[in-house]
Amino acid sequence: MRLEVLGVRVGSPLGAGCPSYAVSGEGGTLLLDCGPGALDSLWRSGRIGALDGIVVSHMHQDHMLDLVPFSNGVTREALRERFGEQRRIPLYVPRATGRRVLSEVIAALGSDPGGVDESFDLREYADDGGSVGVAGFEVRFAPTRHTVPCYAMRVTDGAATLVYGADGAYTDTLVRHATGADLALLEATYLDAGPELDENGHMTGEQAAEVARAAGAGRLVLTHVMPFDEENAENLRRARARFDGPVDLADPGAVFEF
Repeated sequence: MRLEVLGVRVGSPLGAGCPSYAVSGEGGTLLLDCGPGALDSLWRSGRIGALDGIVVSHMHQDHMLDLVPFSNGVTREALRERFGEQRRIPLYVPRATGRRVLSEVIAALGSDPGGVDESFDLREYADDGGSVGVAGFEVRFAPTRHTVPCYAMRVTDGAATLVYGADGAYTDTLVRHATGADLALLEATYLDAGPELDENGHMTGEQAAEVARAAGAGRLVLTHVMPFDEENAENLRRARARFDGPVDLADPGAVFEF
């Protein structure tokens, strides 16, 4: 399995894109989240023409906003010219909020929400810990503790397993979901613990490391970080002190094979 980091920043791109990750295996390529900057990165690399599916963890703008230009007519025409006739890409969104929020955002920006169904084969995944098969992977979902319905993803091809925690505070549910993962891709939004972590549904680097340690994960990659280099470096240092396996800070363009 191959993980390529496309974007990592919380809230807005600020030079490093927002959360988006391409996961590839023998069965195809899957995009996890589609935050601002993802579409351009996919276009530049040519990977956009080879996407076999997209799964969105939740409908906050930093995780899904590039679905909007992805679904417009200009993008569809550009894709046809560059890659030939394009099929609709399977797009998985949370049943509780996905289609409604995406349609509302597109309409608020003055575009036609009908473009969603022209660009995507939109599917809603269950909110009860279910799973889907896409791009040669099985993707299982677990709810996180966040301010809107949000789901961590356990992605496996039968040989390797990636767990993407998306957004959410530390929970035993997340630890169980990540059990035995070869790689845990977990948020490190804040440096220090405090009331805002539970209120906003986020973690520190130390908490991410504790999830990876308790889950017995093989490797930890920290993501969903602030645009503050010194703070992120300290989060990395603290995480490495808590987790015995390899720990890396996600960076756009970084590739992890496992």
